[in-house]
Amino acid sequence: MRIGYLVNTYPRPSHSFIRREIAALENHGVEIHRLAMRGDAGALSDPADLAEHARTERVLEAGARRLLADLARQGAARPAALA
Repeated sequence: MRIGYLVNTYPRPSHSFIRREIAALENHGVEIHRLAMRGDAGALSDPADLAEHARTERVLEAGARRLLADLARQGAARPAALA
């Protein structure tokens, strides 16, 4: 099973519960795609948080061009799902 885990800003020092939840799901064989709208690596000092930051895709950092290109590609591949 593969799921996406979407959070507004991830990781944050206060997100240890999310990190534990993701780890528990992965221990059960679930593949997790970490997505955050934004990240703040400067606020992180814990090595586990820094590792999560490296594994997390930040949506807004991708930029509008990539987001629109991904939307167009998905729409062409699965037009009914896009509608």
